[in-house]
Amino acid sequence: MADSHALLVVDDEEVICQACRRIFSRQGFQVDTNTNPRQGLTLAAEKDYDIILLDIKMPSMDGIEFLEHLRQTKREVPVLIITGYPSIPNAAAAMRLGACDYVSKPFTSEEITSAVQRVLATRRLDFPDEPEAAAKGEEAMLAMLTAESPIMFWGESWFRMEVDGSACVGAVLPGLRGTTPAEVRLPRIGEVVYQGLPLGSVTVPGRPPLIVASPISGVVMAVNESLPKHLCWINCDPCGEGWLAHICTTEYDREAEQCGPRRVVLANADPALGHEQLNKLSKLGCSVELVADRDALTAALKDKQERVVFVDAASFGVAGPDLVGLVNQHAPLTRVVVVAAAGDPRESAYRKHKILYYAVEPFADGEIADILAAAFPFQEPPPAERHKGPSEPISGITITNRHGHSVQLLAAPGLLWRAEGLGRHIGQKLLAQMLPVVMTPGVANLSPSNILKTAVAHDHVMVLLARDGGYLPGSLARDTKPNFGVDPGDAAGKITTLAVQPDATGGFAGLDPRTTLALADHMVREMCAY
Repeated sequence: MADSHALLVVDDEEVICQACRRIFSRQGFQVDTNTNPRQGLTLAAEKDYDIILLDIKMPSMDGIEFLEHLRQTKREVPVLIITGYPSIPNAAAAMRLGACDYVSKPFTSEEITSAVQRVLATRRLDFPDEPEAAAKGEEAMLAMLTAESPIMFWGESWFRMEVDGSACVGAVLPGLRGTTPAEVRLPRIGEVVYQGLPLGSVTVPGRPPLIVASPISGVVMAVNESLPKHLCWINCDPCGEGWLAHICTTEYDREAEQCGPRRVVLANADPALGHEQLNKLSKLGCSVELVADRDALTAALKDKQERVVFVDAASFGVAGPDLVGLVNQHAPLTRVVVVAAAGDPRESAYRKHKILYYAVEPFADGEIADILAAAFPFQEPPPAERHKGPSEPISGITITNRHGHSVQLLAAPGLLWRAEGLGRHIGQKLLAQMLPVVMTPGVANLSPSNILKTAVAHDHVMVLLARDGGYLPGSLARDTKPNFGVDPGDAAGKITTLAVQPDATGGFAGLDPRTTLALADHMVREMCAY
């Protein structure tokens, strides 16, 4: 995690400097930038930076000369090279002068974040006795987790921004009532995760693993190593001790808009019982407003925000059904959950009103997580209209995006079909953006020579593969430095491989529908970005 790290970007392109500032400021870095390499060198000499991002090609002083001067005064500061022209001589010279790695332009937020965090992780291993490294102990971690910040949900998955700029993530999983998880699978430190794609999984005896989708994209910086030893936390404290990972976010501003809080109004006339229920809902990530009477409930509904109302039947007695009628009248779209005791004689009176759930002692028997999943359903887009006629395999999808660039997605055999699965979703999403789309039927030739030939004819080529990397099905690994064993020539920097962990059959047909939709979203966004 980026706990007050200082970072310097030296690049003659202002757009690169501003992109790095946006990415790393959100992650908690103190970011300085300079488009003049000589002024940047002065900054590097005067201040103590944890890492320097350095362009290799600049007009008044190139990156190699910059490094030669820097090493005269700052021998240990790590330097990450940014280059649009990767070459063996430049790379060798940079490495001799202590550069740690390089990133090719154009890079994504995930690529630059991963590179920086790899460098910083190596530095922490090299200098384990530094005060900063010592502060990464259990006590510091627990202190960060107690920072007050709203919990935001994407489906059942949640994230909370921490004081160091990272996102703590986890899930409130339905379907665990009356069970104890047997295993949890955590992501790998350094792994790049994407919103809606697998982050981890929870296994319950006798059932398929429950996939936990990542609520936000970024690079995994820490995992909850205590969780496999205390699996009960997944049930009893999923938004506290049961967190899964810490992520350096890379698309926060866009993706946070697709998440939201779980707002609850809890109507309970019994103060002691009301606070007990409030605490339990809060531990499940809900933002709770406790009201004790009709007037307070009416006031709570005035702002028209989306929320769920819980009505404690026992505490209101005969007045309870009328309270539900009040909610139906003032906020007809609000979902109502009635919390009742066993044998309550007023069940039929409640059911005369519009209610989502009539639950008998849900706080006692663990049903509350299932109720919350029903009360805050994941908003999936309506299914796209199916293509008429038999489905056929697709070898490629080509668009001209809004930048005027020709981008082609090439798919390995059997991965994309015109009228079903991932191919159908990608096609529908591209057409919804009013982009010219050409779908090429048949089976693609993915030989290195053909991929390179295709890249020369287009502005960018994305190669979709099914590759077993030991991840959860649907996980995505992106590579902008594919090695074809030959000189790429004019195709250098124009090829990206997208390797997806396949299902048990080796393809994508068995992936969870939400995972398939998320994959289509990421691929369409990438095709439109170049």
